[in-house]
Amino acid sequence: MVGSNLPSVLTPQEVAEYLKVDIQIVLMELENGKLLGFKVGGDWRSTDIAILDYIGKNETSSGIRGLYTVEQFDGNDVSSFKKIPPFEYRWPASTEQFEGGYETEKLISGHSYSFKIGFTNREAAGQLRRRIIVWRDNWPLVEFAGSNDYTSDGLLASIIKLRNGKQLRPLEKIPDEYRNFRIAKYDSIIKGPYASRNMAVIVNKDDLQAMLRHAIIRGKWKNLI
Repeated sequence: MVGSNLPSVLTPQEVAEYLKVDIQIVLMELENGKLLGFKVGGDWRSTDIAILDYIGKNETSSGIRGLYTVEQFDGNDVSSFKKIPPFEYRWPASTEQFEGGYETEKLISGHSYSFKIGFTNREAAGQLRRRIIVWRDNWPLVEFAGSNDYTSDGLLASIIKLRNGKQLRPLEKIPDEYRNFRIAKYDSIIKGPYASRNMAVIVNKDDLQAMLRHAIIRGKWKNLI
C-alpha cells in the first residue's frame, strides 16, 4: 500500500526464525498474551512493532524499555557544549538559516574533532518540523526530525544508516554501536507522507550527548572520523 504506515505482518515461523527459538515457544507467548498478535482464520500473526515491544519488555540489562546497554565505545564519554549564536549553512543548492546551537571538541582515537549541533525548522513528512543537524567541522553527519507531537513530547528521530549507506530495516540486527540507544521505527513518531518505515534513533530535544554519539558512529562509518 503506497504511503501506508501499517506495520509489517509476520507468521509465527518468521517470528521464531528472527528470535532464534522454536515455533512452539512463539505460539505459547502469543497464546498467553506476552507477545501481541492476532488471528486470521484461526492462524496466528504478529507484527514487527509487536516484536520490538516484546524485546523491550523482556530486556533485563536495563530497567528502561527501549534502551540497550553494552560496553562504551570510543567517543562515548560525556562532552561539554558551548552555546553558539544563529548561523547559516550553505548546502549545494541553497543556504539554510539556523537559529543557534552548540559546539564541542572531541578527542577520538588520539585526534581532536570539532562538532556543531544546529537547530532550525524544515518541512518533512507533510508538515513543518523541528530539525536538528550535527556536523563534524563542515560535514553534516546526521539529521533529526521532530515528532508529530513534538510540542508535548519533545522527541526527535534520526534514521540509522548502515556502513553500506542503506537504512536499518525492522527486524535486522541492531549494530552493537547502537545498542545503548533508544531505537524504534522512524514512523512510530513521525507520521505523514513518505515517512520512512525503517529504524531510527529516538532522542529527547535536550539530549545533546545522544545526538553527538549518533553522529560519531555515522562519521566513523563514513570514514570522516
